[in-house]
Amino acid sequence: MRRIFARIRPFVLILGSLFLLTHCTLKEPADTDQSVLSLKLINSFALDVKEPSGLALNPDGKSLWTVSDNTNQVYQLSLTGQILQTLSYQGRDLEGIAIDTVTQTFWLAEEHSRELVELDSAGLELQRHRILEGNDNSGLEGICIDTNHHFFTLKEKKPGLFLSLNPDFCIKNKLELTFANDYSGLCADTLLNRFWILSDQDESLYYWDLNDGVIKKYKLGITGPEGIAIDFKNEIFYVVSDPESRLYVFKK
Repeated sequence: MRRIFARIRPFVLILGSLFLLTHCTLKEPADTDQSVLSLKLINSFALDVKEPSGLALNPDGKSLWTVSDNTNQVYQLSLTGQILQTLSYQGRDLEGIAIDTVTQTFWLAEEHSRELVELDSAGLELQRHRILEGNDNSGLEGICIDTNHHFFTLKEKKPGLFLSLNPDFCIKNKLELTFANDYSGLCADTLLNRFWILSDQDESLYYWDLNDGVIKKYKLGITGPEGIAIDFKNEIFYVVSDPESRLYVFKK
């Protein structure tokens, strides 16, 4: 009997080890994407906007909108970077902009106060909503609206968060992001229900899925990217650099 047990025991130990291996849950790496791609830089333009932070493509595709976290104003730009107009709104710590095509209004992200602010076409404030508690300098950093009129925003870091909002601007879903050192810009790919997320510190652009995480990573090679707008029809990417006060134009 002892001899039989001695023969069986190693087999039992092996089975036990296999059981443990197959039932352990491993923590997914912060960035599961193994390949780093690049976009083709086709042009860049100096801006007369200091510290541009946030970018949106006008619905007609013929101009851009940005905000400055230096002057805390809203600017319309040509596709080559010239200022076309400045709205009357005076913000406090602007870090993101989106255009609501349903109401023809603008939505801005105020980082320090963690508020989203709606403006009319002249820049008059219509409403504002506080999204998160706190008041440090790691607040809201990007905003986008999809074709279903769902609102999304980012918290920069400590921790980085992806937030989807209910129609009353209460948080519907909150997901902690770990694939980059910070998060500085946001644009929705509404056809595939995915998102493009910028990282200032990583100088990178991530194509990201809510369920699958990072799909692709693009190294931009520019300093301090803080705003992203995409012409999906022509596959043109517009990115603004905060410290350089410059508009970069990329092609896929």
